[in-house]
Amino acid sequence: MNSGAGRSAAIGGALGHTLGAIEAGLRVAVGMLVVMIVVLVGAQVVFRYVFKTPIVWSEEFTTLCYQWVSFLGAALAVRYRAHFGVDFVARHLERWSTWLTWVGHFVVTLIALFMIFYGFRIVESSWAQMYPTLGFSVGTGYIILPIAGVLFILMDFAVMLDRRAGAAQ
Repeated sequence: MNSGAGRSAAIGGALGHTLGAIEAGLRVAVGMLVVMIVVLVGAQVVFRYVFKTPIVWSEEFTTLCYQWVSFLGAALAVRYRAHFGVDFVARHLERWSTWLTWVGHFVVTLIALFMIFYGFRIVESSWAQMYPTLGFSVGTGYIILPIAGVLFILMDFAVMLDRRAGAAQ
């Protein structure tokens, strides 16, 4: 009995389910943020032009939501490999496709590590600043950088697991 292979498949299965749950959570979060942005901007228009009393905090809050939806959406794009790619090069260099795939994973990891490291530095330097109308730290807008960096790595790893499962079949 090859218990090592069975254990590896079980770990991949549990990890795959965990990554799938994270991906599903990301989709829900992005969807909720988009709905919040649409509702808040719509409400702001109505309050400003119909009731002549604008919602003073709406612009800062929607900007914050845009920051978060952008980076969370980018993590989903890593998962679906939906970022801009150099298809022309990949199509014409098919013999290099495996190598180019690993270069792609390496680049995603480098970007993610950059976001984690420098994201924490930006959060640290901006944490004492406050949004004038929201009453909480500007750092809450930047904390998405290291969070998204971790998510980039996790979603890229999910792509690797998918490729591994596809190669095993």
